[in-house]
Amino acid sequence: MIDNRTIAILMELFANQEMSLYELSIQTGIEKEQLLASLEQVNHVLEAHAFEEIQEQDGVYHVPDSLLEESYHIFEMFRNRQIYLSQEERIVLIYLYTFIRKDFISNVHYQELLSVSRNTTLSDIKNVKEMCLRFGVSFDYTRARGYHLNGREEDKHRLALYAISDCLQTSIGLWALDYILRAWQEDNAIDILKKTSQQACQFYQVSALEDRLDEYLYFLQFLAIRQARVQLEIDWPTTTTLGFIQEFVEQLWGILQTKKKANHTLSEKWLAYLAHLLQGCLEGDVEQKESLFHQLTVAIVEEMERLSLIEFDNRLEMIEGLQRHLIPAYYRLTSQLVNVNSYTDVIKEEHKDLFQLVQKALAPLEAHLGFAIPDSEVSYFVIHFGGYIEAKKERSFRYRALVVCPNGVSSSLIVKENLRQLFPNISFADTHSLKEFEESHSEEYDMIFATIKLETQLPFFLVPQLMTNSQKKDLFQLVSEQFPNAGYFPIEIEQLLAVIGKYATIHREQSLKYELVQFMNQQSYERRRRSPMLGELITKETFQRSSESLNWKEAIALAAQPLVANGSVEERYIDAMIGKVTEFGPFIDLGKGVAIPHARPEDGVNQIGMSMLALENPVYLLDDPAHEIRLFICIAAIDNQTHLKALSGLTAILRKEENIQQLINAKSFDDIADLIKEVN
Repeated sequence: MIDNRTIAILMELFANQEMSLYELSIQTGIEKEQLLASLEQVNHVLEAHAFEEIQEQDGVYHVPDSLLEESYHIFEMFRNRQIYLSQEERIVLIYLYTFIRKDFISNVHYQELLSVSRNTTLSDIKNVKEMCLRFGVSFDYTRARGYHLNGREEDKHRLALYAISDCLQTSIGLWALDYILRAWQEDNAIDILKKTSQQACQFYQVSALEDRLDEYLYFLQFLAIRQARVQLEIDWPTTTTLGFIQEFVEQLWGILQTKKKANHTLSEKWLAYLAHLLQGCLEGDVEQKESLFHQLTVAIVEEMERLSLIEFDNRLEMIEGLQRHLIPAYYRLTSQLVNVNSYTDVIKEEHKDLFQLVQKALAPLEAHLGFAIPDSEVSYFVIHFGGYIEAKKERSFRYRALVVCPNGVSSSLIVKENLRQLFPNISFADTHSLKEFEESHSEEYDMIFATIKLETQLPFFLVPQLMTNSQKKDLFQLVSEQFPNAGYFPIEIEQLLAVIGKYATIHREQSLKYELVQFMNQQSYERRRRSPMLGELITKETFQRSSESLNWKEAIALAAQPLVANGSVEERYIDAMIGKVTEFGPFIDLGKGVAIPHARPEDGVNQIGMSMLALENPVYLLDDPAHEIRLFICIAAIDNQTHLKALSGLTAILRKEENIQQLINAKSFDDIADLIKEVN
């Protein structure tokens, strides 16, 4: 069956001219078996219409020049042969179709657009209305106007950007947006807009977040169509100028007006508004160094260090990278955009404890913005911190590889971490823009990994930002063919295969090796990453209550005694904790009478541990009455990760005032046992 997914495959092939089945699967998100079936059907149709077929050799598909020359007619031939869309896809397309409407729209128009029944359309419209309400937009129908939108223009734009973002996450996204434009007899100008944007980024020396920029460029096209009918002024402040960003916007808008043979110029408010949105697609210091962004970045890092008890070794590098991410994130947040981040659920599940800590560490940014940061944006910060927490010590490597990910520093960290797990014998460097890649010294590397197709003389491997198990397996085999020692095969694997070979025939030895290595690595990883719960660390043996009159140093020493007694820390760890407060001030004060003294693992930690001391008589850190403490919780961490689960549980308890009072007033461990158990 020739359907819209087949069109998506064709669009990708025609855009690149030559792709392997693996690369085509990465770019479209379609499994290889379905790709093979679709490509076979495409060639049947091409043959039936006397066109040259798409050629295949050694798993690589090539589009002949004769097909490229007839691309317009070929796509017209394939378009609309069969429409199949999921309900989620239909909902966002109905909204975008209505957003740029040029005429009266009825239920019948939606039926014809999506090739579905009247009842299906009515059900979809109900869901569209619910989606609109979440953005403060009303999706209405009257006999005079048909289906139309009501609400603030900016809210309609936010929903349009969300719909475009959601659409582009799917394998049919490019086809679907093109389909909506053509439904209103509009040409798709995305190619010239992207080319102009690349030239502008090079000229203005900025880095584009490719996915975000694609969303913006499609939105600009849809907006230009809408503006020809609506012609509303927008309520946006013009006091802050973004310099060349406005010139960038004017270039893009001028292209659209020329193609439409129109002359609708942008007012100062519209220019400022569209420049603000564009800034959310550009990473790094695009203007002079902004003290606001630097201050916010440092404040977030300091809060993360305070809450997580982590001291980042490469702190300056991390602050610089985080600031690069913070700038476009800030503009997206202040525009109240809701981007679709397909990794959010995965990150929240796989890094639950870190997610909760990072969410709290973003308090300085939330305080500045005046509203909560959505999970989709929090997840990018989690990736960023997680990448530096996971950073490995330098060691010798067999190979060097360059990772090119033009979707920003956070996305690059995801890709690098996935690759590190697959290929421990490769040292990975990264770059965040095509310009940086072009200026890099490729002779220093053995291979290149990238999330987009690149022209290079080096061995090249296309990778998705988030790999499935089958994609990991395919990539492992592709890389191992050219670089046999990139992966790691323990001697036990070779011995195990030798034993199996005595009693069975191994038909796909490399695949079996890969599966065995991944199984062993996963088991080892889970053992290494096994993090104790709060209830395993705060026990009857590690809880104390004291009625003595102590000074703050004596209180820290007493709080740590259970950890010394059970061998978790050495005596010198106590001096290190006291020394940290003396040197850096009362940073261990969490407020509300709670302090968490701690020091570095190398200061005398033997194993992970926690102890709690409740005081009848308060003490004052550094003898300062402003830092009154009634509860000390000593923490001994062995690395940057193992203590995070217990710390996350503790943070959840300390979030409520009544829990803190229960801990402070506890006469014995039995008084808090149930509270500690609840978070396990």
